[in-house]
Amino acid sequence: MIHFAADYFDGRTSRAYRVRVAFDGGAVVLSDDMQDSFYKVEYGSIHIDPALGRTKRLIRLPNGALLETHDHEAVNALETATGINRSWNWVHYLETHRMAVAVCTFLIVVALFGLIGYVIPYAANYAARTVPLHVTRSVSKQALKMFDERFLGPSALNDERKGEITSLFGQVVSRIDPAHAVNYTIVFRRGMQFGANAFALPSGIVVVTDELVALSDDDDELAAIFAHEISHVKRRHALRSILQSTGVFFFVTLLTGDVTSTASFASFLPVLLIENGYSRDFEREADHEAGALLIARGKGTRPFQNILQKIDTSHPRTLKLGVFSTHPETVQRIEGLKKLEQAPGKQDRSSRDHLPPEKVICYNARVPGQETL
Repeated sequence: MIHFAADYFDGRTSRAYRVRVAFDGGAVVLSDDMQDSFYKVEYGSIHIDPALGRTKRLIRLPNGALLETHDHEAVNALETATGINRSWNWVHYLETHRMAVAVCTFLIVVALFGLIGYVIPYAANYAARTVPLHVTRSVSKQALKMFDERFLGPSALNDERKGEITSLFGQVVSRIDPAHAVNYTIVFRRGMQFGANAFALPSGIVVVTDELVALSDDDDELAAIFAHEISHVKRRHALRSILQSTGVFFFVTLLTGDVTSTASFASFLPVLLIENGYSRDFEREADHEAGALLIARGKGTRPFQNILQKIDTSHPRTLKLGVFSTHPETVQRIEGLKKLEQAPGKQDRSSRDHLPPEKVICYNARVPGQETL
């Protein structure tokens, strides 16, 4: 027999009655101060709310009646005897034992680290390679439109210079990603807030600023920049960054329950290209391919090192994107290029096995000033 005291609410008024509760193995019986029984119900008709710390235990009776008690041991015994809340007992155990809480906290941290550090990037990589071309074109079109409205201006380069750079860009495309050469387009803009820079959009549009052209001493430096950005497109780094950010965003949404901003998240995708930049691994991959191209052409990585250093010192406080994103630091990138040059047998074959200049693939060359998506 299980006995305990409780406050009884009849479900019709807010008044509490002090009662004695007894369980005889088949039914719950309530008695008043005079030991007179006035309420009896089979245990199958009651509901016991799961324990929450040391707060009052609630036993719900038919017709809206309710029992409240601080006697946790008695209610636990009632749950054990009736089998009610058997699946919730382990939750209460975890909540009331410090070691269990510490272990669970550690496991949650490890799980979050694994999810955000490995699962989401892996899923983003897989998804990025299955995204249809028309989707990347739409995202790129919106991004370029936003950049033109907020950060960029019309190019002041003459048509002759644009033609020379366009030809150079085509040669680099044919060496880095010949299988998808038709998807690449170069567009010219005045950098304004971006200054001397170049960046790639997911569909294969590479934006080059007048300031970067003026800053470069020769075409080898521009070729290194183009190779770097084309590598980002080839490896779908921008899409993977966007998808990873989106995955983390929705995961946090699930944890916090804040779905109010989910519907409008898509409108911020172009902004992620500025906010996030590329990861250190993505930058290293693109730097490696650009450096390997220069080495294959017998130039070494010095032209790429030079242009990176000049960009770094030319506008340290302007917006940074594409080839000059914030990850990793320029000094570290230059050191990586130097190490690459010291190991000439390890360059990427895709950069060595290129077509000769006279067999460059035509890749959608645009008439300057008439770039389309």
